[in-house]
Order: sequence, then C-alpha cells, then structure tokens
Amino acid sequence: MSEIETTTQGQPAEDDGQGRPQEATLPPPDQAELAQLSQRPWPRVSKLRVAGPVVLIVAALIAAGAIATTHENTTSSSTAPTTSIAHSSVPITYAVAAKEGRAGAYDWGPQCDHHTGRLKMPSVYAPPCVPVAKGNNGGSTWTGVTATTINLVEYQPEPGGLGSAIQGATGTPAQAHATVQAYVNMFNHIFETYGRHVNLIPFQATGADNDPVAAHADAVTVAQQLHAFASIMGPGTTTAYVDELARLHVLCLGCGDSTLYGEIAKNAPYQWANLPTADTSLIETVDYIVAKLNGKDAVWAGDSKMHTRKRSFTVVSETSVPPTTGFTELQALVTKKLQEGHVNMASPPGLTYTLNLTTLPTQAATLAEKLKTTDATSVVFAGDPIMPIYLTRACAAIGYFPEWIITGIVLTDTSTLGRYYTQSEWSHAFGVSSLAVPTPIDTGNAYRLYRWWYGASTSPPSLAAPAIIPPIQQFFGAVQTAGPDLTPQTFAEGQFRSPTAGGGPTTPLIAFGYQGAVPVPSYSSPADYTFLWYDAAAKGPDEEGMTGSGMMQYVKGGARYKSGVVPDGPVPMFSTAGAVTMYASPPDQAPSYAPWPGSPASYS
Repeated sequence: MSEIETTTQGQPAEDDGQGRPQEATLPPPDQAELAQLSQRPWPRVSKLRVAGPVVLIVAALIAAGAIATTHENTTSSSTAPTTSIAHSSVPITYAVAAKEGRAGAYDWGPQCDHHTGRLKMPSVYAPPCVPVAKGNNGGSTWTGVTATTINLVEYQPEPGGLGSAIQGATGTPAQAHATVQAYVNMFNHIFETYGRHVNLIPFQATGADNDPVAAHADAVTVAQQLHAFASIMGPGTTTAYVDELARLHVLCLGCGDSTLYGEIAKNAPYQWANLPTADTSLIETVDYIVAKLNGKDAVWAGDSKMHTRKRSFTVVSETSVPPTTGFTELQALVTKKLQEGHVNMASPPGLTYTLNLTTLPTQAATLAEKLKTTDATSVVFAGDPIMPIYLTRACAAIGYFPEWIITGIVLTDTSTLGRYYTQSEWSHAFGVSSLAVPTPIDTGNAYRLYRWWYGASTSPPSLAAPAIIPPIQQFFGAVQTAGPDLTPQTFAEGQFRSPTAGGGPTTPLIAFGYQGAVPVPSYSSPADYTFLWYDAAAKGPDEEGMTGSGMMQYVKGGARYKSGVVPDGPVPMFSTAGAVTMYASPPDQAPSYAPWPGSPASYS
C-alpha cells in the first residue's frame, strides 16, 4: 500500500446530487461545523438509545477524530514478559464435570442452573458454575490481591477534557461512577471471588485523553500507589496507559478496542478489548470478498456503468508514522490472503492516510482523485469513522460512485455515523460487522441485570450503562474462573477455558483464547460477525435513539457466523427480505430467574 501525500488543496466541492438519492438530514460538517465538533464532538443522546457497547464508544471515536493525533509507540526499559498460560489451579466448570460424569462430586451451590451449567442470572453472558470455594484462598497471590480484597481501579477522564465532556453526554461523572459501583456491588454478591471482595478505586486522569506523558504517569500511579490488580478502561487516543500497565504487570480491561492484534499481543496477557482487533475484521472481510464477491459484476456500485464490469478492489486504510506494532504483519497477511484468493485488485491495490483532522479534507480530496484513477469498482474502507465524511463527499464531487465495502473497523458500520456520510455514496455500502442488531436500551443485558438485582422500577444512574458493564462483567467472570490463585496468568487461563457465550443476533459471541476470533490466542471479543448494508431510505432510531433516515440493514435477521467461517449460499445484500434494522426485544435473551435471596429486589 502506498502513502497518501498531504496536500494544501481546499475542501472538495459539494455533491451536486445529479441523479442521486437525496441527502439525509444530517449532512457532513463544513469548516464552521468542524469547530463545533471540537467543542461537542458527539451525537446527541436520547433515553431511547439502544443497548450495546457502541453507545459510548461511538462518542469517543468521534472525539478522537476531532483532534489532531498520531499513534505513538511508547518505549520502555523492559517489556511485558511472554507468558505461557498453564495452571492446574483453575477450577473445573459444571459443563466439564458433567461431561466427565463427575458433577455429583462437587458442591455447586444453590444458584447454579444445572441445565445451562451457568449461574442463575438473566444474562446470556452468565459465567459457568464452579464449585463452592472451601479452605484457604492463598492470601496475597499478586499485587493488588490479598486474602480479603482485589483492587480494581476505575479510570475516569480528566475533568473538562474531551473524555469527561463525552461522559457528560450520557450523564454526570458522578452518575457514571455510581453505575460502575452498583454493578461492582451486585457482582460481589453474585460471582465466586473465593473469600475476596472486589475493592473499586476511582482514579481521575491527570492529563488529556491524547496525552501519552500523563497517561504513562497515571499508569505508574495506578500500579505503584493504588496497587491495582486491574484497571477498567483508560484513555482512548493513546496507548501509553495500557502499555505501561502491562510493563508493570497490571491488567487493563476495555482497553484498545479495534486496535491491531500486534498491539494486544505485545501486552499479553494484560490487555483485553471489547471489540475485535482490526486484524479480525479485515480477515473476515477478505474471506467474504474471496468467497462471495471476487469475479462477479459490481452490481451494487453507484455508477451503473460498473454494473457489467467484473469487480476490481482497492483498500483505503489509516496508518501512522511510525506504523503501530503489528501494522506491517497485518499488511502482509491481508496481501497474502488476497493473492491466494486470486482477488482482482486495482492499481494501486491500496491507499493510506493519517488521522489528522486538520488535513483530513485535503487528504480526502487527494484520495478521491487517486481512487478514480485506479478505476476500482469496489473500495474496501479500513479506517477511522471520520474520514468517510470527507472521502464520500470528495468522491461524489468528482462523479466517482463505486461499491463501498464495510469492514466494521471502529464503528463505520453504524447508522449513527452512516448518516454523516454522503448518502449518494454510502447508499452503496455493505459488508461485515461485529455489532449486534440493536434493541431498545431497557431490554438489553445492562438494564435487565440491574433491574433483576435492584428492582423492576429501578434504572442504572448513567445512560451509558450498556457501555459500562462489559469490562466489569468480564472481570468478575474471569476472577471466578481463575480460581483462588488469582494472577494475570490464571485470569487469562480462566478466560481461555470458559465456555463461549452468545452468538445470537443481539448477543455477539464472547470467546477468548484458542476458541476465539482469529488471530489466536484472542484477547478480544466478539468472535463472530454478521452481514449488513446501509439503507439510505430506511427510517428509524439510530444507535443513539435519534430517529431519521438512514439505517443499517442486518442480513437474514442478523444471523451471525464465527470468525473464520463463511456461510454457504448467497448473502442477500440490498434486499429487505429477511433483513432487520432492529428488534423490539432480543430474540436470544437468557432465561428469567427469580431475584436471589439478599438482593434488593428480593425485598420488594
């Protein structure tokens, strides 16, 4: 792939819309609007927002595009050790014991559902049952772990910064903390923690979200002064925090969503993400191209002249200077898969750009001209969610209307962001996604669990609860499956050995280790994907509950496929038959259970 040169040209002209679909009501921002983005860089928030981690991450990613940033490779005097994960101390699960005919040999406690092999909690992601803990737990097994406590740090963005302002879109910082604390209190009662109590420690960042120096110093404080075993979340636009935590042997959950696999692998087993790596998303996309698109006519291009042409592909990707860890390896892997699949690539086969808001419009204008010169029928977009605002506008301005292949990297696969892209271009966008089919916020995992424990008339203090709960629930589940000898290594082995969960239209497959997504071992999830396309004419609420035109249509009701598997038969893109934009209630939710004795709901 070749580097894109930054030019000093002005913004491309507006799309004249000749013979093209009418634009949506949320046009891409002009220069005046860019200034507003830097002050308030997130979509408006509604109480009707749908469930899923997209709620807060979308806002964070838009904020990341509203400032000029580059990815940095932090250096240190030492690096995180390569860990061989193999410990006999991790507990047996009910499913394994039942398979071996030994389930009767253990005490599983009254809250184990012997039918599912999981705890009796109304969540698809309920942890597997383990035997009731007995005897000595080993005391202090790692920094931040004692015989009675486990220190879990809650990273909070700097007051007045972008991260804090984004958080304010979903409630106050106090409401966000109260939500975290409420889930920690609940899970302390539900999960097996082997005589220990998870101690939540709020920590407020000392620098901006993109300040690597402050992030590095914060990580040192968290590790050496707060004595954390783990941190949940961290700064969104620098890797310094998670890199330093890994060097100091502290876990970080919800860190590095959609990053490169090389970044996570170098920090193993300390970094865990709640979105697939870019590698996983690109591999799924290439597999789809090879199996279903290559060698066929570009029938979904915006330019009708392309409909009778065999597809030729080019890839647009974001890069950094210097490239982040794993970029060269991913580039080589994608190239190899494309060559082995005999994919018809345009010349050049790929173009790159850097994420810098100041130059994105001029980079987009240059990219558009080069894309038109390649005469590619199909553009595979593997970049951030801001560039398509400018790139689709620039392509429309010069009359270049290809197919746009969605890779699902950093939420370019959402209706919320799709409405910001030039509709005459994005109405020809389709591809793969790891996201779940949306449902109303109060039907999802976060609200269902909260109301089951605290009472049907209650709600989490923060509207961002669906984004808050995943790393907390993952942390407690891993503590339970790690056993009493709690270390980062047993934490990882517990994750690797836990049975997979989810896999339905609204509940993505959570799987780690060698049963997770490619590449393996996997430290991120979901481990499956679905097919979707953008319907510019469809109306409804987006992922933030804003009703308007432009919706992602999920093929075959949002049917999901494990990473590395391409389904047989056609993938009916741009056909509303069997497609859905959202579900009124999850078709794949967990069984209902009575409130546990001692829970607030049990007294109501």
